[in-house]
Amino acid sequence: MWSRPLKRFPLVAGAFLVAVALSASADASLHQGSNGSSGTVISSLPGQVLWTYYQTNQMGQLCPPDTDPIAPCNTSSNGDNIIRLINPNGAANAFLAGARPQTVCAMIYVFDDDEEMGECCGCPISSAGLATFSVIKNLTADWALQGGAEQGNSFDPVNGIGAIAIVAAAPNVTFPAACAGVSGACHGGCDPTNVPGYAVTTVNNLLGSITHNQMVAGKPLDGQAVFGINELRLSDDGAGDPSNLVYLQSQCGALIGNGSAGGICTCPTE
Repeated sequence: MWSRPLKRFPLVAGAFLVAVALSASADASLHQGSNGSSGTVISSLPGQVLWTYYQTNQMGQLCPPDTDPIAPCNTSSNGDNIIRLINPNGAANAFLAGARPQTVCAMIYVFDDDEEMGECCGCPISSAGLATFSVIKNLTADWALQGGAEQGNSFDPVNGIGAIAIVAAAPNVTFPAACAGVSGACHGGCDPTNVPGYAVTTVNNLLGSITHNQMVAGKPLDGQAVFGINELRLSDDGAGDPSNLVYLQSQCGALIGNGSAGGICTCPTE
């Protein structure tokens, strides 16, 4: 008696897949940068934006036995965080027959705990390449304070904790040496701003993880600190949000162009 519903199932599944395909196609629309410039930004596809959090300062307190449930505790860290990115695209040996190297840009955007972008940069990673970033030395050492002409400090509580977004894209500056004439955040042909902007497609992707140093209360909650290191993979943005990709590129362009003399993260040597 289950035969008729089972026969209709492929038709229902097929209709669902067509609807998903049409939805994905509609999501790939062209967007203009928010500053009205000539740079173009193309919307995000699922899984192309990687997110993580960082915490390098030793703020916070251990949870005592009778702590106020509203007050934050167990939010301390124990030093630097390390991000590792791998480019799984293309062939590492260009001299082999049929091999095709494929450099992928890691477009990086760093936010503080007030959800303000403080640094951004684009870093090239060659096929089978590993790029290792120090959050303190590479990603928060040139912090640009919003609306000011001061540079931040890598141990300032403002930028010692926050979020990081990483977008995989093809190089968007024809010649790597031309980066000097594009923006200070451009490295090796990878510019993270909305001028010139970049496309996000499934042709390019990155794999990555972050290592955190943490301090938490022991068991029982007696105020004693327990130190540990954990490594977590970066989380992609699932279905993606096209407006977020527009924001990342446009905000980076505004940050680099605000005259703060800061706001540019640096790339490690592979």
